[in-house]
Formats: sequence, C-alpha cells, structure tokens
Amino acid sequence: MREAHLTRIEQANLIAGHAVSYATAFLDDRHNVQQLADNADRLFLDLMVIEDAETTSFLIPVKLLVITMMRTARVARDLSRWPRAEDRWHAVMASLVELVMNESRQLTKDRA
Repeated sequence: MREAHLTRIEQANLIAGHAVSYATAFLDDRHNVQQLADNADRLFLDLMVIEDAETTSFLIPVKLLVITMMRTARVARDLSRWPRAEDRWHAVMASLVELVMNESRQLTKDRA
C-alpha cells in the first residue's frame, strides 16, 4: 500500500487547525499561559518550514494568530499589566481564531 503524503497546502491547513485548537483551549481555560507559549513557539517553527508560494497567502491569518498567542503569553506573565490587557488580547485572539476558521473553510471549499 502506498503512503499518503499531505500537500503543502494540506499541511498548512493542519497547522491552522492546531493553532485554532490551542488558542481556543487557552481562551476556554483548558490550557494555561505556559502551554499557550509552548504551543505558539512550536507552531511558529512549523510555519517557517511549511511556507512556500502555494501557502503564503493562506498562512497570513495563521501567523497573526500565532503571533497573538505569543504576545498574549508574554503579557499574561507580567501580572502587573495583565488585568488591563487581558480582555483586549482575548478579543484579538478570538477574532483571529474566527478568521483562521473561515479561511480554512474557504480553502476546503475552493479545493473541492
């Protein structure tokens, strides 16, 4: 039996799904700040490897989400700033989760 390999765009879509899952877990209080930071760092490295001409435009919202995850983790560690910034960073992350989900759905629809 032949092994099935994912295309670059399929890999990018999988990474997008992981980003949404990790961000949502943090927003729902299932992951803590350290888990958010670790997941964001891992995703950032994955994004660097997967980006090419086919995936660049699709990955822009994913990159924004991952950067927001990284920034949120950094701000959350500084407890003196966190109470003031928490709602804003949560709102930004939630909006980007929705954007990535919409882009992923559109990609799936376009490829069908």
